[in-house]
Amino acid sequence: MSDDVKPDSSAPAPRTINPPHYFVLSLLAMGLLRWLIDTPPLLGPIAWIGLAPILAGVAVALRAAGQFAKAGTNIVPLTRSTALVTDGMFARSRNPMYTSMVAVVIGVALVLDRAAPWVVVAVFVAILRLRFIRHEERLMEATFGQAYVDYKARVRRWL
Repeated sequence: MSDDVKPDSSAPAPRTINPPHYFVLSLLAMGLLRWLIDTPPLLGPIAWIGLAPILAGVAVALRAAGQFAKAGTNIVPLTRSTALVTDGMFARSRNPMYTSMVAVVIGVALVLDRAAPWVVVAVFVAILRLRFIRHEERLMEATFGQAYVDYKARVRRWL
């Protein structure tokens, strides 16, 4: 169920570099590290198992973005939302789009089959938490009040 709430007029300015930019930079950094640092394989022939989280991540991102579109709220991080989406993917995770990006990055790390790309996974998750999620949660609470506090209490951040 989506709860419509009118937002405040005082929204912080959106960031110039948003999570999709960090996502693409992470993928590029992982490929570069894999190419530059020659270490033994971690998984060998089963590294292709990484395709599963990649495909799942893409599917979740598309579905969650569709839910935002259906609710008529924006998808741009750190901008005021016009609806609190709490159903579908958002009934299981407060951040299914971020979770989907992390799943893809993990899948790529598995496919690359070396240790170095995993450093990028950790850095990417830290960036999401520190630069976006904590600020977005404060903004959501300011915008939706008790409805968001209740939602936060019943739905986990990631999975």
